[in-house]
Amino acid sequence: MATVTIEGRFAMTTPLFCGGADPARAELRIPSFKGVLRFWWRALAWSRCDGDLGKIRECEDRLFGSSTTGQSRVLIHLLPSQFAPRTLDAGKILTLYRGSVVGHGVRYFGYGLMEAYRSRMRNTQDGQLTRSCLLPPFEFTVMLRGADLTDDERKSLQDALIALGTMGGLGARNRRGYGSLVLEELRLDGRTTWTAPLTMTDLSKCILQLYNSHANTSLPEYTALSKKTRHVLLSADKVEPLELLDRVGREMVRYRSWGRGGKILGGSYDSERRFSDDHDLMKLPVSQRQKHPRRVAFGLPHNYGKQSRHEVKPAALDLDRRASPLFIHMHMCGKTPVAVVSFLPARFLPREEPEISVGGQKVRQVEENDLFRPVHDFLDRLLDKTTGGNCRRETFTNVREVRP
Repeated sequence: MATVTIEGRFAMTTPLFCGGADPARAELRIPSFKGVLRFWWRALAWSRCDGDLGKIRECEDRLFGSSTTGQSRVLIHLLPSQFAPRTLDAGKILTLYRGSVVGHGVRYFGYGLMEAYRSRMRNTQDGQLTRSCLLPPFEFTVMLRGADLTDDERKSLQDALIALGTMGGLGARNRRGYGSLVLEELRLDGRTTWTAPLTMTDLSKCILQLYNSHANTSLPEYTALSKKTRHVLLSADKVEPLELLDRVGREMVRYRSWGRGGKILGGSYDSERRFSDDHDLMKLPVSQRQKHPRRVAFGLPHNYGKQSRHEVKPAALDLDRRASPLFIHMHMCGKTPVAVVSFLPARFLPREEPEISVGGQKVRQVEENDLFRPVHDFLDRLLDKTTGGNCRRETFTNVREVRP
């Protein structure tokens, strides 16, 4: 039986929050890596299989294994690294390389992983971690050994590694820029077949090459790359990855946040209060809520307080969340960090139960074309394509859109 070996050398650009049996100890885990690899394999399979769910499931089971097909034909190994990554324990402060505490945007994206603001009552500080992480930069190599793979199966694995290494990440909050993985080199049976793009233009071309040409223009049934996908690339001079992530995060706070007392970003700026209708809706008696907040487009749950009447979540009892369709990845083109903001629209809730619980009141989800409008507006804001109150506030030196 012929065996093929694929090696991917990755660099971590932002803190990795990934744990194993001991939740207090951060570690790089092969099961976690395999999980995100399969996610990006499926994300590419929608286009490759022309939206045929039966074929996608059959191909995935044959490659990665299932209860009916048996063991996976792809074994994944983590190769020893020359340098062990540094660990920052829970209770410590996350800082930039020069020692200053990470900014409001980074802390906003790190909700649940760290403290957003200091609290005298709880004796906590800005950026204080609630769980440990592995600090960047560090590199590692993953080796995939595939048994009796077809050319198409081998290519699908290589493409999944490239997608993960140009758009994705690993661990908690990886859709918000944490645990970003940059694929630096790909080797097939010891021969280099792919190296990391060194410019934003080359990165754009690399992302476009992941798309397959087909006539299917329908909305994917699950999170996947399609003709409806959008990518926005942003860079800034003389900053480190966490500083660039902070600018993206600050822009999202400006766009989405209601703030406290009309102030955002630590009280330094006035809130735009762009989604006042969402807040007006949640002030109504529960029985009078006939629609859902517009910001559910960024994911569920989306809550307005700690009481049940403030909770916005999927109405189906077997669903507790709907992950964000917006992915933020911190790439490195040479020594220049590039933020890759990818929007992968798909069916928001199951076709059978497209309802959202708004404080206990069930309302029907609006059609995806209308539901995802706030996400499109945010991407347009990053591109600075809009005028008036929705124009971009943060500074980037180079911004471009990549669309299939």
